Amino acid sequence: MITCPVKTLILASTSRYRRAQLERLGVPFAAIPPAIDEEAEKDPRLSPAELAIHLALKKAHSLRAAHPEATIIGSDQLVAEGARILGKPGTAEAAVEQLLSLAGRTHLLLTAMVVADPSGDHLHLDETRLTLRSLDRAAITRYVARDQPLDCAGAYKIEAAGIGLFERIETQDPSTIEGLPLLALVRRLSALGFAIP
Repeated sequence: MITCPVKTLILASTSRYRRAQLERLGVPFAAIPPAIDEEAEKDPRLSPAELAIHLALKKAHSLRAAHPEATIIGSDQLVAEGARILGKPGTAEAAVEQLLSLAGRTHLLLTAMVVADPSGDHLHLDETRLTLRSLDRAAITRYVARDQPLDCAGAYKIEAAGIGLFERIETQDPSTIEGLPLLALVRRLSALGFAIP
């Protein structure tokens, strides 16, 4: 059984990246795995943005019955190139192929966040436009061996050596690239009475 702090804040996630981001804010929280089957929730009729929002909502709502008074953060992130959605590659070979398909092109990183509390849901969708440099297989293979971005949508870690893959990044909140849009999250948590900083 996972216990939660007073004035309960829950991160509905197993992501070590999101957990580390939320720790930066200095607010006590519990990280609890969401009770959903993400693969079963992936409706092909939804646009990439709609799917990211749908999954973030499902993650937050999956913990509501067990924690009715808590503030619950659900988030989902995906990489979209047009209508094509790229997930976590899982293997080095798949990571190389994903990056080759994106090399020299612009794609979107969509990060959806839901902050759900007893008063309702607050939705936020952040859209980052990223353009990869024109890279060959050898360069991409070196990168994948170095960063091992196998658990990252798009197969890159911008906060690590992955920054060297990019020609241009357009975003209003750089923190969103790691999985949580911290600027929007701070605004919402402050409005709900959490002390930040």
